Amino acid sequence: MRYLGPHACEEALSRGELHSLWVAPAAFGRVAKLVSEARAAGVVVHREPMEGLDRRSQGQRHQGVLGEGTAFAYTDFEDVVARLKTKGDAALVLALDGVTDPHNLGAILRSAAAVAVDGVLLPERRSAQVNETVIRASAGTAGRVPVCRVVNLGRALDDLKEVGAWIYGLAAGEGSRDYLDEPFDRATVLVLGAEGEGLHLKIRERCDGLLHILMPGGIESLNVSAAAAVTLFRVVARRSHPTSEVSP
Repeated sequence: MRYLGPHACEEALSRGELHSLWVAPAAFGRVAKLVSEARAAGVVVHREPMEGLDRRSQGQRHQGVLGEGTAFAYTDFEDVVARLKTKGDAALVLALDGVTDPHNLGAILRSAAAVAVDGVLLPERRSAQVNETVIRASAGTAGRVPVCRVVNLGRALDDLKEVGAWIYGLAAGEGSRDYLDEPFDRATVLVLGAEGEGLHLKIRERCDGLLHILMPGGIESLNVSAAAAVTLFRVVARRSHPTSEVSP
């Protein structure tokens, strides 16, 4: 796995996943702490011209810093189930139905890390997976999130229901409620679909409730990463102030 940029490399180093580090001479001063900590951890540090880093990154942005290390470690679905059982009504899981853009996935994982979700479910097919672009788009925070690949997202949602989770799909239309009215006072799984296509019918049918975000400005929908951030932080706000009204 390649780690592009200082933030991604810092996160990989903190998890013990960074094996090698390449730094352009012009970047040494501003990443001196990273270089020092990497050397202390036994990471091999190379001084590399910017052109060499451009080749190693295959044209992707790196800010003069590039690392290599172990592949991203996905979480087993059984671990997500166990976390949900342990957390009870405080559990929060995110499921993504067909989000294929790695930049969107990276931004979603950054928001998921910020609210300390208990798991993010990705289908093995027709979905972005965690790669260098995702890690960079998450500012390196993707590794803080328990990300799980599942063969069948619908079946995984059924399994989470069986252990007490309430499944909310983010979708407008008939039967959808304002997300501001939901207390989120039970174990929650938020399901978001891809832009344009939205939730697949079989996934939508498995949801216990559908929620939508009001758009007073007349915009049809938010980018999926923005919608994820808005909804995740709403859950946190409602749970932090359960007995009082929380403004949007």
